[in-house]
Amino acid sequence: MRPSLPRPVAAGPAALQAEFTRVSQPFRWPAGRQVLAPGDFCSVMAFVTEGSVRAYLLGADGREVTLYRIRDGHGCVLSASCLLGGTPFPASAATEAATTGWAVPAEAFREWMDRHRYWRDYVFGLIGERMAAVLGRFEEVAFQRLDTRLARLLLSRAGEGATALRITQTQLADELGSAREVISRALGRWRAARVVRPARGEIRILDRARLAQLAGTA
Repeated sequence: MRPSLPRPVAAGPAALQAEFTRVSQPFRWPAGRQVLAPGDFCSVMAFVTEGSVRAYLLGADGREVTLYRIRDGHGCVLSASCLLGGTPFPASAATEAATTGWAVPAEAFREWMDRHRYWRDYVFGLIGERMAAVLGRFEEVAFQRLDTRLARLLLSRAGEGATALRITQTQLADELGSAREVISRALGRWRAARVVRPARGEIRILDRARLAQLAGTA
C-alpha cells in the first residue's frame, strides 16, 4: 500500500502532486535503521508520512545531541541543504520507529526549485524553520541548566495530564546532549523529593506542579 502524500505536497498545486507521484519512490524503513551518516552524499530528499526519523550529532565521546525529528509529512532540511549545495550530510539520521514515506530524487528536487514557486517557498520555509529550531536547541544546551531542560523534556514528552512516559535514561541523555550518569543523578534528586519515580524504561511524574516549577513554566 502506497503511503499518503506528504502534507506540503497534498496542499500544493495539482501539477506538482502529479509529478511528485510519478517520480518519487515510496519507502518503508524498520525501526533502528541508520538512514544517513556524517559524510554521506544525499541522492534523495525523504518525506516521512508515518513514523519518525531523528537527526542528531554524535560526539567523539559517544554522546548524542538531537537536532530535530522528521515526521508528520515533512522533509529533512539537512538533506535539502545538501542537495542544493552539493555538500555531504553533516550529521546522522536514524529511524525511531517503523517509518514510511516518499523519496524525491535529487534531479527532480532541484528541477522543482526552478519550476514550482510553491515548492521553492516550501523548501526555503522549511530551512528557515528548522534552522531556528536547531539554534534554539544549541541555545538551550549552552545557556540553560540541565535540570530545566530535563524537566521541560519530561513534561513535553508526557503530554497534557499524563503521569508517566515510556523512555529510558539513555534516551533522555541522548535527547539533551548529556551523559546517562548526569541524568540519573538528577532523577535521583527528584525521586528523593517525590517529584518523579524512575523505573526501568519509564519515568512516572508524581508532582507535576513542582516539575513545572523546575521547568520554569509554572
